[in-house]
Amino acid sequence: MIREKKVIGIIGTGQLAEFIITGIHKVNAPYNFILSPRSYDRTLKLKNLFDLEIAESNQDLLDKCEMVFICLPAKNSLLILSDLSFRKENTILSAMAGITREELLKITNSKFVHTSMMPGYANASNKGPSLLFPKDPEWQKFLSFLGPVFQCENEKEFNVAAVIGAVSGASFVLFETLSKWFTDNNLSSKFSQKLLLETLRGNIDIALESDEDLSEIISKVSTPGGITETLVNQLDKQEALSSWKKGMDIILKNSLSRK
Repeated sequence: MIREKKVIGIIGTGQLAEFIITGIHKVNAPYNFILSPRSYDRTLKLKNLFDLEIAESNQDLLDKCEMVFICLPAKNSLLILSDLSFRKENTILSAMAGITREELLKITNSKFVHTSMMPGYANASNKGPSLLFPKDPEWQKFLSFLGPVFQCENEKEFNVAAVIGAVSGASFVLFETLSKWFTDNNLSSKFSQKLLLETLRGNIDIALESDEDLSEIISKVSTPGGITETLVNQLDKQEALSSWKKGMDIILKNSLSRK
């Protein structure tokens, strides 16, 4: 039995859009996409890669699609959207970092505006968690094909949880920093990266499968005077661990300052 595919319009055809479309096609999820014509070379690439339709204009896209996924770069995004006439049937999901739901409610004059945060890269492999606020069964179903979905109860919860977007990107910088220590000490780059990532993956798998919280796991892997305690103490002396929290505080503060 052939499933009828729901059509979603995508405004903004950058890297995130490609990740999302890739993930949906990888599992043959029941969705098809109409692409906005901006950044035409990139849009044409996605059209040819996934056999998609390109709308004549952003307005044409809104007229054709009820569900609209917006992933424009934050800069100039509100100006672009202000030129459009959204229909009352349009239900919107925004993955634009730095653009608030209040701004979108005002500029689209729509009652159905939802916000999301996702890592992107992992969503292309159907392993990336997504945030969703407010709750919505249609968008929850769509996002579930790309990885686990965390539906937020209120905007305050979403704002705090959305900081994970910065943590996700910064984690790759952390991975590279740790891997580079091994290469600086004469291990090959490939060996170093594989050793680090496999170790972290094993730890993450154990933590996810365990009923214990992280503090209980730490008490088992860190012995008094041992190598784990030695490294953690050195990181604490340099405020390396607390700097992560300070950076996350800044991301949250910047987000709230727009409201």
